[in-house]
Amino acid sequence: MNHTFFVKSLLCFAIILFINLDYSISQLVSHHNPLFCPDKPKPEVNSTYTDQVFGTSVTRMTSASENGFNGIIPEYSKRQAWNADETLLMLRSGDGEVLLFNGNSYQYIKKLDAVGGEDVFWHPSNPKLIYFSRDSIFYSYNTDSEIATALHVFTKYTWINTRAEGNLSLDGRYYAFVGQVYNYSTGDVIFKDIVLYDIESDTEISTMAIPQDSISDFDWVSVSPLGNYIVVDYANVENLRYHGVEVYDRNMNFIWQKPLGAGHSDLGLDASGNEVLVMDIYDADSNRVYIKKYNLANGEETTLIDLAPFFYFHISCRNQLRNEWCFVSTFDNPGRLTHDSLSWLPFEDEVFALKLDGSGEVQRIAHHHSRRFSQTTPDPDNSNYYAEPHATISRKGNRIIFGSNWEQNVEQSNSVDAYVCDFSNFLGADDERTYESNITISPNPFSELLITNYELLMRVRVKIELYNSLGDKIQTIVDEYMEAGKHKTEFKADGLPQGIYYLRIKLGETLKSEKIVLIR
Repeated sequence: MNHTFFVKSLLCFAIILFINLDYSISQLVSHHNPLFCPDKPKPEVNSTYTDQVFGTSVTRMTSASENGFNGIIPEYSKRQAWNADETLLMLRSGDGEVLLFNGNSYQYIKKLDAVGGEDVFWHPSNPKLIYFSRDSIFYSYNTDSEIATALHVFTKYTWINTRAEGNLSLDGRYYAFVGQVYNYSTGDVIFKDIVLYDIESDTEISTMAIPQDSISDFDWVSVSPLGNYIVVDYANVENLRYHGVEVYDRNMNFIWQKPLGAGHSDLGLDASGNEVLVMDIYDADSNRVYIKKYNLANGEETTLIDLAPFFYFHISCRNQLRNEWCFVSTFDNPGRLTHDSLSWLPFEDEVFALKLDGSGEVQRIAHHHSRRFSQTTPDPDNSNYYAEPHATISRKGNRIIFGSNWEQNVEQSNSVDAYVCDFSNFLGADDERTYESNITISPNPFSELLITNYELLMRVRVKIELYNSLGDKIQTIVDEYMEAGKHKTEFKADGLPQGIYYLRIKLGETLKSEKIVLIR
C-alpha cells in the first residue's frame, strides 16, 4: 500500500470524524484571558441564540417595550428568580411590579398585583408559595389561589425588611430584618432593631437594638443560609463596632467585624458546607478589585480572584444544589465609558462562575451585551440602574438569568429585557450537590425493627412515611426539621401484617421511595 495515500486517507477520516462529532456536551471556557464581545444583532423575543464566544445557549425572554413595562429584569443577583421546582420564574418591572413567567418555556403568565415590597421570596421547598413583607406586615401568597395571608404584624415598626438584599434561610424558617421607624416630625428613618423571626413558630427569636449614636449608615441585613448567623452590612469601611460588616449568632451575640464597606456580595455555602460571605473589595494600593470569601463562623478570608478596577460586580450564590461556586456578572463602571477589541479586559461585560476554594478556577458562561454607563449616561444620577445585568443563578446552578439593553437605547428604562443562559449540557456544569447522601435501609426484609440511616448536608425538613402495596399511607414515621449531620430513624412494625410496603423518604427536596418486605 502507498504509505502517503494511507496517511492522507487516515487524516481525511479523522477530519470527517471530528466534523461529525456530537458537541451536545462541551467544555466551558476556563482560562483568564481577555475575550472580546463581538457585535451581534439584538435577538427577537422568544428566540434562542448561541453565544459567539462561549458557545452557550441564550434565550431572550421578554420585550418590555412592546408589552408596556418599564423594563423586565431579575430582581437582584442575591434573590432567587426560580421557584422550588424551577417551573416558575419571578421577575420585576422597572416600576417594581412582580411578574410571573413559566420557568421552562419562559412565557409570561401574569402580574402578581397582591405581591410587592422590598423583600419578596420564593419559599425554598413549596413551589407555589411566596413570602413578602410590606410596611410592617409579613405575608404569604399562593400563586394558584392568588390569596395573600398576613402572617405577622410587627406593630413596633413602620417598615420591616432586609433593605432588599437579604434572604430567608434555606429551609424557609428564619427571616432576619431591620425594623425601621419613621419620624413624621423630622422625616428621618430610624433603623431601630435587628430582629430574627421564626416563620414556622411565628415567634421573634431574638432582637438587637441598634445604638443610634454608633451607626452612620445601614445597607442590608440577612440571616445566613443555614440560619446560624445574622449578617449586617453597615455600609462603610470604619474598623469599629456597628460599622463595616458584622456577624452575630442566632441570639445576636457578636462574633466578628471587618471594615468591608458596601461592596456587592451574597451569602452561600462552600463545598465543605461552611456558611460564607462572598464580596468584592477594592484595594487602593494595588488598584485591583478582589472577590473574597469570608467564613461566617470566624471571619477567615480567602481570595478567590482579582480583577481590573474598571468594573462593577454582582454576585449570586443562589445555586443551592451546586454550592461550591459563586456566579459573577461584571459591567463597566463610570471610569470606562467606551471599550473596543484592543483594550478589552479579562472578564469584561461577562457572566462567569468562580469556584469558592481559592483556586481561581472559573467557568465562563456568556457576554450579557448590556451597558449602564456610557457617554450619554455617564454616572449613577444620569443612567438606568436596571441596565446592570444582575445575573441570578438558578437553584440547580445550570441556568442563569440576566438583564440586558443590548447597548441600545441606553437612556430608556424599557430597553432592558430578561435573557436566560442554559449551560446544563456543558461539562462541569452538572455536578449538583443534593441535600442528602448515603441513605441506607436495613434490614430488608425485616421482622420487627427497620432502621433508616442518612446524612444531611444542611438543615432540612425530614419526612419519612410508610405506605402499603395499594398506595395507602399507613403511618408518618417522622416529620421534622433536622440539622446537618448523620441521623438514624427507627421504625417498629408492631401490629402490621407481613407483606410488601413502601418507605417514602423526603429529605429537603430529595425524594426516595424504597420497597421493603415485612416477614413474620
